[in-house]
Amino acid sequence: MVKDHLADPRIPDPHTAPGLACRTNPDLFAYDQTPADADERRRVARAQRVCGGCPVVTQCLKWALANPALTLNGVWGATTPRQRTTLRRRLRERLGLDWVGVVADADRARALRETADQAAPAPAPAAHPMWSTPYTPAPRPLTAAQQTLHRQVLEAAQYTSRPRTPRTTETLVETR
Repeated sequence: MVKDHLADPRIPDPHTAPGLACRTNPDLFAYDQTPADADERRRVARAQRVCGGCPVVTQCLKWALANPALTLNGVWGATTPRQRTTLRRRLRERLGLDWVGVVADADRARALRETADQAAPAPAPAAHPMWSTPYTPAPRPLTAAQQTLHRQVLEAAQYTSRPRTPRTTETLVETR
């Protein structure tokens, strides 16, 4: 395009995908002035609905906001020129005069995070030795004798986790 050299290079042009509604039916999205009658307002509303369903609507809006001289009229990123002016003002207030650079840096950082997440999946935690084998439930309920035996084993394990030294009254007196 002739105007490509005027576009801000920090935000890439998303309009390269084939089959986009703005490429197949550009007249739907083009208008030169604020719609005066109800028919024109309905046409602009329809263009906004169609544009809002586009797969690149977010990138298109960023590009349109970053390039005000190229998007003076028409529907871009499902917004009208007045809406884009309001959005640009809010972005300047919130992010500063170089808001385009802030948005571009955030997009690059997000893309790097997404590619890093896809390249290296999070490592799985190491299996705990107690739970490393699959659990198989008992085929039938435990009897009372088995339950008592299991309780005794658990109690013994609870109290024998540290080596115990036998204490006599002599050792108690010496330690005091």
